[in-house]
Amino acid sequence: MFTGTKIRLTAMRKEDLPTYRQWNSLESFGRYYNASPIREESEKNAEQLMEHSDRSFRFAVRPIDSEEFLGVCAIEDILWPHRVGWLSIALGPQFHGKGYGTEAMQLLMKYGFNELNLHRLQLTVFGYNNGAIKLYESLGFKHEGTFREFLQRDGKRQDMHLYGLLVSEMK
Repeated sequence: MFTGTKIRLTAMRKEDLPTYRQWNSLESFGRYYNASPIREESEKNAEQLMEHSDRSFRFAVRPIDSEEFLGVCAIEDILWPHRVGWLSIALGPQFHGKGYGTEAMQLLMKYGFNELNLHRLQLTVFGYNNGAIKLYESLGFKHEGTFREFLQRDGKRQDMHLYGLLVSEMK
């Protein structure tokens, strides 16, 4: 369930946190992962990635054959009465374009639909994140709306898009 051909999903580990914290201070990571200003994540905030709840399932992304930390992915903020969850994924900048994100998302989607019995998975993506948009659409996610001029980056207003996928639409 947690293993593909290139990567596997595991629990987050304390030794992953320094790398995650450093990535948050990089423009090539922070500008694509969240709307907050770029900064190194505090130790306390990073440790929250390891906390468990009945509404959030977070995983580290690792290669099949090593313990290297490639990134993090999650199904979070699950609304159990409605069977809806939010997906997120963030890989270290040096791991983009190698197929890791595609496989991690496929494993996460299968987990959400087959193990958690969710009906709908959804996510948001910034309009300038063309690589992520291409990935999500290739996995069957449908563009459902736009939060127009949601954030400001480098003096320009940027849109954020909402994408959704129903269990009946999974490829």
